[in-house]
This record gives sequence, C-alpha cells and structure tokens, in this order.
Amino acid sequence: MFTRKTKASFCAGAALSALLMPAAAIAETLPMALDDQIVRTQVEDIVVTGSRLAGAARMTTVENINQTQLQAAGISDLSQITRLVGANSGSENLIDQLNNPQSSGTAQFNLRNLGLGSTLVLVDGQRWTNSAVVATDGSAFVDINSLIPTIALERVEVVKDGASAIYGSDAVAGVVNFITRRDVTAPEMRAKYAFTDGSDESVIEAIGGLDLLDGRLTLAASHFHRSALGSDERDFTQAERYGRAAWTAVTSYGQPGSYFRPSTNAYVADADCENPVFVGSYRNSPSDSFCRLDYSDFFDLTPEETRTQLFADYRKTIGDTDVWAQAAWASTFTRARQSPSLPILSRTLTIGQDHPDNPYGEDVLFRGRLKGGASGASAAEFDYETWRIAGGADGKLNDNWNWSFSATASRQDVDYSKPDVVGSALQNALNGFGGAGCDITTGTAGVGPCSYYNPFGSALTGTGTANSQALIDSLTGWTRLRGSAELFTLDAQIDGRAHEWDGGSLDLAAGLQYRRNAFRHDWSDQVNSGDLLTAGFAPDFDGTQDTYAAFAEARLLLGQNIEAQFAARYETYDGSSGKLSPKLALRWDATEALALRGSWGRGYRAPSVYTTRGAQAAQPSVLDRGSYVFVNTLTSGNPDLEPETSEHISLGAIWKPVRGLELSVDAWRFDYSNLVIKEAPQPIIDQAAADDAAGLTGTEAQKRVTRSSSGSISMVQLYFINASSIETSGLDLSARYSRPLLDGTVSASATWTLVDQYDIRVDGRGPSVSGVGSTNLNTLGRSLPENRGEFGVSWQNDRHGLTGLVHYTSGYNNDRAGITDTTIASQTTADIYYSYNVSDTLELGVGVMNIADKAPPLAQFFLAYDPIVADPRGRVVSLNLSKRF
Repeated sequence: MFTRKTKASFCAGAALSALLMPAAAIAETLPMALDDQIVRTQVEDIVVTGSRLAGAARMTTVENINQTQLQAAGISDLSQITRLVGANSGSENLIDQLNNPQSSGTAQFNLRNLGLGSTLVLVDGQRWTNSAVVATDGSAFVDINSLIPTIALERVEVVKDGASAIYGSDAVAGVVNFITRRDVTAPEMRAKYAFTDGSDESVIEAIGGLDLLDGRLTLAASHFHRSALGSDERDFTQAERYGRAAWTAVTSYGQPGSYFRPSTNAYVADADCENPVFVGSYRNSPSDSFCRLDYSDFFDLTPEETRTQLFADYRKTIGDTDVWAQAAWASTFTRARQSPSLPILSRTLTIGQDHPDNPYGEDVLFRGRLKGGASGASAAEFDYETWRIAGGADGKLNDNWNWSFSATASRQDVDYSKPDVVGSALQNALNGFGGAGCDITTGTAGVGPCSYYNPFGSALTGTGTANSQALIDSLTGWTRLRGSAELFTLDAQIDGRAHEWDGGSLDLAAGLQYRRNAFRHDWSDQVNSGDLLTAGFAPDFDGTQDTYAAFAEARLLLGQNIEAQFAARYETYDGSSGKLSPKLALRWDATEALALRGSWGRGYRAPSVYTTRGAQAAQPSVLDRGSYVFVNTLTSGNPDLEPETSEHISLGAIWKPVRGLELSVDAWRFDYSNLVIKEAPQPIIDQAAADDAAGLTGTEAQKRVTRSSSGSISMVQLYFINASSIETSGLDLSARYSRPLLDGTVSASATWTLVDQYDIRVDGRGPSVSGVGSTNLNTLGRSLPENRGEFGVSWQNDRHGLTGLVHYTSGYNNDRAGITDTTIASQTTADIYYSYNVSDTLELGVGVMNIADKAPPLAQFFLAYDPIVADPRGRVVSLNLSKRF
C-alpha cells in the first residue's frame, strides 16, 4: 500500500517522539491546575471542517492556522498562508509576467501538488467562485487573495484528506476552510508597515460589531498596498552575473534586431548591436549572427498591488430558527512590469530593399521587437473585482433532528491589458505606410503623413531615420481581456440522532446541492483577429456548467472508543451519467493517550468550463534548434473530456503521552487518473523536428508546428486532453507542546511533510516518471521538494510575546531542458516576532522575516530562482500596531 520509504518514515515519527520524551517527562511534573488550563485551551480549538456532523471531524487530518501564527510569520495578505502549510506545494503566489503572465495578482492552494483546481476553498463552509483568469497550464482555481480581510479571519482549517464524498468533486486533494470571527465585542484596528530592500507594503484594517434588529452584525474592512520589487533590485537575477548563459533572461529577439538575408541563407546581426546607446543589447561573439537582448532588468519579482476589501456578517435568531447572511467585496489592482516590448513571434515581417535605411540591398526578414532596452520596461495591468453574497437558515425539526438551507452567489471580473505590436500596422510601416494619419490606399510611401518605421540601429544612432513617438504609438495595440467567472449554489440538509442505545449512537446527515458555474472571456478585436505579433490568436468564448448532487453521511459511535464515518455523494453535471464518491473513516481510541485513525475514499473532478469550451493563447519558452525561444501556442478546449478520478487512503496515529503534548503521524496516498492537462509544446516540437530529419511529411506533429520562411516557429497548436495519472504518497508528522516558564507559557510546535512518491504517467499507459524532488517543467506537476518542515517556539505572558519560526525546504532537481546545473539547493530561513501590550487595548509588534536575508537557492530559470518555491524578497521587517476601542 505504501512504499518502502514511507514505512521507514514511520520510524522517523518514532524518533521524533523519542526526542520529545524528555519534555514529556518534565510535563509529568506540571501542577494539576496547569493541566486543566491546557485542557480548556485545547477544547476551545474546535475543528468543524471535514464532516457535516459535529464531532466527526476527529477522524480527519486537519491542520489549523490561527492569527498568532499569521502575525509571527509576517503575513499581510492571505496569499502568503500557503507557505505555512507543509502539504501545499506548487502554488503560484508571488508570480510575475515572465513566469505566469495571465494570472498576476492572484493566489491559490495546491494541496499534495495535485493541481490548482483540486483543492476546494470554502469560507465558513460555503463555496467561492473561481478566478476569472486561469493559470498558464489552463487550471481554474479560487483566488484566495479575493476572500476576506485578514482581520476578519479567526483561523484556517486545512483538511489534508480527499473530501469529495463530503463536499463535491473539486475536493479531490482536500479542503481549505477560512473561518471568520463572530465574537467581536469591541472595535479593533490594525496597521502594519513592512519593508525590504527595494520594496515596501502597508495594510490598515478594522473590524467591529454592533447589535442590529435583534441580531449581531460584524463589519470588517482592509486596504493593502505593496510597491513593486524589480528584478534590477536583486543581484541574483542578473544575466550578466552568469555570463549571459542561455538559460538566463536573454533572447535572440532584440532591438536592434537581426535580419535574414536570402542571398546568404543566414541571419546577420544589426551592425550597431553593441553600440552603448542600446541598453542590454549584445552578441555572444564577434561572429554571432543574432543581436540579442538581456531583459533581466525589466521584470517585477513582486508586482505593484493594491487591494481593498469589505466584509459583513449578520446573525439573528427568530424563534427556533437561526438566520445568517454574509456579503464580501474585493478590488485588486496589479501592475506588473515586463520587457520594453514583446518579441515578434506570430509572423515574419519583411523589410523591402527599397526601405531608405536598409543597408543590405535586398529584401530581408526581421527578427526582433519594436522597442529595445533604452525604452525601459512596459507593463501589464490587471484589475479584479470580486463580490459574494450568501445566506441561510437553520433550525430544529424536533428534539433529535435539525435542518439547514443556504444559498450563495459570487462573481469575479477581470480587466487585463498588456501592450503588444499590431502586425499589419508594423508591416505597413516597414513598407512606408506607417502613422495614424496614413491612408495606405491613397498615400505615398514615406511621404506626408505616411512614414517608414526604421527597425535598424541607425534609428537611434543618428545615422538613419528616427522613429517618432507618434509612429511608435500608432504601431502599439493592446492584448485586452474582459472576463468573468460566476458561481451560484443552493444547499439543503437535515441531520440528527437517528438511533441511540447503551454504549452507542448513530447520527445521520443527508442533503441536496445545486451548483451553476459560468465562465466568459472576451478578448480585444486585435486578439480575435490574430493581428498582435506576440499574443497570437484567441477567440472569445463563454460557457456554463450545471451540477446536481445528493449526499449522505453517517457517524457511528460504539462505546467511548470507536467511531466510524460513512459518506457518499452522487454528482452529475450537464447531463452526464454521474459519479458516486464514497468515503469510509475509522477512529479507535486504543487508550486514553493513543488514538488510531484511517480513511479511504474515491472521488472525481469534472472538467472545468474553461477546459471544455475555452481557448488559451500563451507564449511559453521552449528549446528549438539549440536556443531558448518564446513561441506562440493556442490550446483549444475539448467538449468530450471525461472526469478525472481519484482514490485516497490514509492511516494515522495521535499520541498524547501527557497533558499538553500531542504527537501525530499520518501516512497518505492518492491515485489520481485520467487527468485533464494542457499538452506541452516541447515534445510536439521535438517530434516535428525528428520527423523533418527523417524526411517525413504531413505527420501529426508537423501539422501542429507552423514555421515561417526563415524557419522560426510562429505557432504550435495544443489541446486539453485526458492523458495522465499521478500516484503520490508520503508522510505528515506533527508535534505540539506547552508548559509554564518565567511567569508565562512557552509553546513549541513542529510539522514535517515527506513526499516519497509522485509518479507521473504522461500518456496514462506508458512508463512512469518520478516527480519527487523535481521542478516538473517537463511533466504536468509543479516544483515538488521531497521534504518541507515548519518549526516554531513561542513564549508569552500578559505583556510580552516572542515567537520564532524556522522554515525548511529540501533541495531538488531542475528538469528544464538544456541547462548545465540541475541542482537546486535546500533552504532554511528563520522569522522572529515580538509583541508588547502597552495596555489592555494597545499592542505594538515588530517582526523580521528571513532574518539572515538569504537569497533564493540558485536555479537555472530565467531570473535564477524558482518562483514556485522561493521567495525573492529576502529580509522583510514589519512594524505592527493593534488597537481595541
């Protein structure tokens, strides 16, 4: 069932227990009064996620993150919570226009690295809409940046077990439930300012409660701003530091550019390429035929971001019925820098021999971009608006049975804009018919309002025709997307005590759910027509998906020591035949100190609206003919996609040798098959090249790779397909301990996640490839270090609080094609946070994240680090003020 390494890791859990036994011995001497105090503290930490029956969650592996942990880790916005969860890997949070160009400003969970859409995100047990954008691989996800103000958060509960039988198809990998505060008796306000070398961030937030119409209304608001941290602010991102190696942020599409001469059947670099006036332009050697561009200075490691959020929660009792309503709104603006202009990818442009600045005496093909390094960075802008309303009621049918009903409606809109070059306008300008006032049907090339665009270096050196700003503006278009994602849900449930007998009881829950998802993308006319030279072609689309579900859950108590959970959920979507997701869980309290638990279940995940009906244009980096290039790809949706299926199993133990000390170990395994993936372009390009070399024509791969007359790739056609499977297993270890010390309480905690198997079959039938300890750039996964650990120790009394955290990530390998060093080193960073209660209502705090100011481990990516795993900011210092009125 589990691999040999997993079994060996149980021994590691035993070793961890042994190391903590001295502390346990000390705890045996604790006064009984303190023991009682610890018990009361633990009772207050009630877990409600993982079951529809109160108390049944004891059988589920749940990790809790509270406000104290968030402050100690220097977390200002919810996106950073993902780094505190060891079971999470492969999220895209501090993302940039180089690595994740279509989803800047969003963040998401990715439990067990099973995909951004395989983790269900809830707020107080209720669903939230998907983001209006998707990740580069086509994954739809819930944007956790858009949820609620941090001050309104009580805790986060992470279910690290498959939960499709309880919550639905998109809970394959687990559930993250954001629990809000409901007991705010007095207004509170928090302010925080944090800074690192080159960037800063600030947040101000408030929460309060008031009695209204015989009910209780809680209101919260926050405003967050972070300035950009540019790649030019960090030495480790600079291509020159690594000799402008091919794996760094360099390109053969420069400005000035390179020109293909038919008379020599070869490219030649612009004669002025290495003139100092051209920032970042260079050649690898005097014989290099390309004028290249070092663009490592032009990107944001963390983009500029501004977010405003509002949240309201109302609760009221009317007779025997409790009613509630929630409303939330968020507005996020992100501005992310990128290269001065984008490379010309989708077509080949011709410079005629009669162009007044053409020095070659023949028609040549242009390889480059509209603007070079001297123009400075351009920027993409993302404007998100998210709203959600939810409400419901619950009450008693009789002494034993309860009922509940709820409804939610939520939506996210995005307005995304990025500058690009209009292909037809640039070709006209190369022919002398450029400029907003030029009429190509009546004008004369290079005369009056009609101008030549000069792509050669002579435009800036003063030896040729200069390009006016008005001309440049007339050649610039916009990749603009207006999109939306919507969700509407209805839930109805009854639950209660079905039967009770001496030494046992049976509790039941049953219910129905309806969900309607909608997704829409509306691109600019220039993207629809394919007239932008980098964005390529993308059609508009919209679609909906209706899902109906019926579910039931039973909780069986046998005496005081044995508890069992049975759950089943049947879901059908858009007229499909439907799928049944069962789950069985069992807990046995073998002694007062030792509990054993296990669970098994099956689940499935319906293909998203986007992968069945959408279309995605993207420009990934590939290795073509020995050089890294960005290429245009179009991935088309597939209405015949089948659901993904999964099976999970977990076995665990909880040991409380003394009061105040808790040790746990859980072994887990997921078999995830028939995954919907976006095809990777590299294998198709490689196969087409192999077919060319073999003298073949008209093969499937050759049909899907389009090349220009100069040999450059102009388009690769991709599809969303059911193809892959993942088998992953591992081990979760945790320990918690608390005792009095120096007129206060000292607490320690440790969590460790080991992934010992992550086997990927790309075609579902062929041999498996291990993704453990790999960046997984050539597979469907994301970066997956084998080990992650989080350690914390804190001391607190009525006035002072001091918390230290240590984060560990093991080393792993880079599977990017064509690199010279595949190793990525491990990293250990430490945080510290000190708080001082000036009075009962005023608290001051100071924190330092990454105390040693460690740079990310070197990885042969474009900017020399792995943005999926590492934080590029270095040391971050924060100042905090909390005031209760």
